[in-house]
Amino acid sequence: MSELLRTLRTGDENLTGTFDRAFAPAHNPWRHLGSLAFLCLVISVVSGIIAFALYDTSVAGAYESGRRLQLDPLLMGRLLRGLHRYTADAFMFLTLLHLLREGLRGHYRGIRWFSWITGIPLIWLLWIAGITGFWLLWDERALYSVNATAEWLQALPLFSDLLTRNFLTATSLTDRFFSLVVFMHIGLPLFLLAGVWIHIQRVSNVRIWPPKTLTIGTIAMFTILALLVPAESMGPANTGRLPTHIDLDWFYLLLHPAVDWLSAVGVWWLVAITTALLTALPFFPKRAQQRSTEPPSQAAVVDLSNCNGCSRCVADCPFGAVVMVPRTDGLHHQQQASVIADMCAACGICVGSCPSSTPFRRIEDIVSGIELPHKPVVDMRKQLQQKVGALTGTSKIMLFSCGQTADWQSLADASTAVLTLECAAMLPPSFIEYALRLGAEGVVIAGCRESDCEFRLGDRWVQDRMTGEREPRLRAAAPRDRIAVVWAGNQRDMLLRTVAELRHSLTLIAPSEDSPTIQASPAQLHESHDD
Repeated sequence: MSELLRTLRTGDENLTGTFDRAFAPAHNPWRHLGSLAFLCLVISVVSGIIAFALYDTSVAGAYESGRRLQLDPLLMGRLLRGLHRYTADAFMFLTLLHLLREGLRGHYRGIRWFSWITGIPLIWLLWIAGITGFWLLWDERALYSVNATAEWLQALPLFSDLLTRNFLTATSLTDRFFSLVVFMHIGLPLFLLAGVWIHIQRVSNVRIWPPKTLTIGTIAMFTILALLVPAESMGPANTGRLPTHIDLDWFYLLLHPAVDWLSAVGVWWLVAITTALLTALPFFPKRAQQRSTEPPSQAAVVDLSNCNGCSRCVADCPFGAVVMVPRTDGLHHQQQASVIADMCAACGICVGSCPSSTPFRRIEDIVSGIELPHKPVVDMRKQLQQKVGALTGTSKIMLFSCGQTADWQSLADASTAVLTLECAAMLPPSFIEYALRLGAEGVVIAGCRESDCEFRLGDRWVQDRMTGEREPRLRAAAPRDRIAVVWAGNQRDMLLRTVAELRHSLTLIAPSEDSPTIQASPAQLHESHDD
């Protein structure tokens, strides 16, 4: 099983890279499966509401109203039906892909359990909403689906033959059936929208919508598809006989032939076991080898003596784990940061955002306003001093690497030092300057693949800090030509190429009086640094 998972994860990485080259990382549809699914849901709901305004909820008029809508050029019924059908299919397909990808990446443990658990019921709500949509057409496919669903429901003691067959004979079928189906088909998407809102509650700065270009391209694609390949009804339903041939929609009607393959009871067991396993997945214990090799992760803690209530940590936290509360220590600041421990991913992004997380402070045992207990800022400074001080080669490089990628400590040598962080965004920009002032000639920051940060927002915040668009900023005086950022992920060749290119460029930079290659003591750094 572990070998299969490893193969699937490798396939995911390769597919991500392929799409990156085709679309660019920021517009890679494989990275936006959740937001693309939501876009499809919205299109399906809007087109369905417009179509429903022309729908006849009666036995005699249900089929004909669908046909009439499709054939009316003025109402663009062909486009409406096609958009509704194909975006509904895409919503199911993209939702399942989103579930698969998040599962392969392990995004169901820790603070992510809430989003995972709340996402599972949405799949079944989606399935019920989709299948009832086919019933409203009341064609041969709808009749087959209704009877197959009734047969499946009869396997449960809760549903009697009288209940499941109540509407399905020529004599008992009434308009009540379509009123019930309409209620389910319209009501469930509203629950879906509410469920999506709950699903993202523990995620801050959430990307509900895909990038603009991807949104426009998606809408254009479905519009063309709806016009060229119309979603057509089959022949009208006849309760006196069942159709002999059905064109199935495999996104929603797959369970019907599965009942024939496995039996109704077998399908119920399959559904129950699959749902139970997915729900329990966040609570499965990790393998022993994983526990022994992974570093301890502790929630961030706030030191009030160094917290001025600036709220930068709140703005940068990817999971909404940091909030502002009234001051409790009597200092003149009105607010203080507070960490919700069970929502903290221990990514350290809040540390990188704190203005007190600077190595240039004169205090020997510095404490940041917000810290990771297992990786405090004072230890980061000490390690940086030791690692840079030990460099003896030419073109000395300080590599700050993300701990969620491969272990790059093997790259350390006489001219390269490596300091591993929980996330690339844990690095305060002042540490870059500090490394240069200590004697490093160049600095490389290596993180997850672009737009694919393990903690969602790390790459965005790093880039914004480097360009001066986000606090804390890398100072304008910092030598940009000595700094490189690479979103290599686990790609060793890409990282090595970036280090080699920076090292080569350093040989072309003329030294000056203020060259950062001149060694300086920590005390001298504190004296010379201009805040």
